[in-house]
Amino acid sequence: MNILMIYPKPDKRKKSRFGFSYEMLTIATVLSKYHRVHIKDFSCESFDEGEFIEYVHRENIDVALVECDSYALKRSQNILHAARIIDILNQYITTIAYGNYCYITKSNFDNAKHTITENEINNVIDCINQFEQNNQIPHIKAYDELPYVNRDMLLKIPYYRENAKNTLLQTSKGCENTCIFCQRKGWQCCYVTHSDDYVLGEISNIKSSGFQNVWITDENFTFNLSRAKRLVKKIIQANLHDNLRFFISSWANVDEEFLDLANQCNVRIISFGIESGDAEILRFYRKNINIDRVPHIIRYANSIGIFTVGNFIIGAPMETEVTINETFELIKRCELDQVNIKNLDYMIGSSLYELLDDKLKTEDHIFACFENGLNDFKLNDIKRIKETFLLEYYKSHRSTIEKKIQIHGTPF
Repeated sequence: MNILMIYPKPDKRKKSRFGFSYEMLTIATVLSKYHRVHIKDFSCESFDEGEFIEYVHRENIDVALVECDSYALKRSQNILHAARIIDILNQYITTIAYGNYCYITKSNFDNAKHTITENEINNVIDCINQFEQNNQIPHIKAYDELPYVNRDMLLKIPYYRENAKNTLLQTSKGCENTCIFCQRKGWQCCYVTHSDDYVLGEISNIKSSGFQNVWITDENFTFNLSRAKRLVKKIIQANLHDNLRFFISSWANVDEEFLDLANQCNVRIISFGIESGDAEILRFYRKNINIDRVPHIIRYANSIGIFTVGNFIIGAPMETEVTINETFELIKRCELDQVNIKNLDYMIGSSLYELLDDKLKTEDHIFACFENGLNDFKLNDIKRIKETFLLEYYKSHRSTIEKKIQIHGTPF
C-alpha cells in the first residue's frame, strides 16, 4: 500500500527550533519495511488544499495516518488542522488518527475512520494489517526490537535538508516522577529504556550519517542517574562523542560526577526542570528535588562550559509576590544561560487537570489565574511580571554569557 504520514500545522505558532515528531518517524520506519510510506510535515511545510489533494491522487495514497499532538509539546497542539485534513481526506481514502491527544482523551478523534487510543506501536500495526491480509506486519515484542528511525525519510522536505546536521535521539520513554502538572502521564504511563548496546548502535549510525548535533528527546535523561552515567561513559569509551554535540533534558537531581562526564562527552546544553524557588510550591507540584543544592549544581555546570537552561512555573494556588521573588532570586543565584518561565497550565492528561472543577474543563488546558479562580494574579499581570524580570535578567547577565562563549565557544 501507499501510506501517508501527516503532521498537521500547529494550532498556534511557537518560536521555531529544530525538531520533528519522533513518533511519526518511528511509525513510518516500521511501516516502510512492508509498505511505501510518504511523509508530509505541515509544521514546516506550507499547506495548500488543492496541491495536497493532487499529491494524494498522484501518489495513489491508500491510507493516511494523521498525528494529533498534545498541547504541551514544543511543536504545539495541532488538532484544528488535523480535523480539517481528515475532513478533506475522508472523501478519497481511509484516515487513521493517532498521537498524544488521542492517547490522552481515549476517544475517537473527530470523524476519522479509525483512531488509535493507546500509545502502543502494535495497535498501529494491527490497524494497518486489516487493510492488506497478505502483507502482515509482525508485532514489535520489545522496545529494543524497534528499528533505528530512518532519518533519510525526512530529507524530501526542504526544512530537514537545510538542517541536515541536526537530529533527534530517543533512549527512553516515559518518566516515573510524580509532577502533577505534567501531561505526559496521559500518554506514557510507564518508563522504558533502550539497552546500552541499542543506544550506542544508533549513535554510531547517527555519526556515520554525518549528523553533528544530537538532541536527546527523553523526558528526563537523568531520571535513572546510574544509567545516565553508565551510558555516557560507554559513549566516551567507544569514542562516539568525537564530532558530535549532545543536548539533554534533566531534573536538578544530578551530581558533579555526571556533569564532568557530560562535559567530557560533549553535552553542550542541559535543560533543567526546576519549576520554583519555594519549597511549599515544589511540594504542591510534587517535584522531588533538593532546592538548596540547585544553585551549586547549575553554577558547577556553568563553570565547566556546559550551557544551562532553567525551566520554571509561576501561578500555583499559593503563589504570592514573595514566592515569585524567591524563584527569581534562585534564578539569579544559579546564573542560568537561558530561562524559560511559564504560567501554570492545567493541561488535560495531567493530575492537576483532574483536580479542576468540572465547570472549568471547557478547554483542553486552563491557565492558572485570578479570572479562573485558581490564584490571586490576573493573567496579564503574570505575563507582565515574567516579561519584566526576563528583560532585566538578560540585560544584567549578557556579559557573563558573552564571556562564557569566548572561553567555551557557542553551544552549537
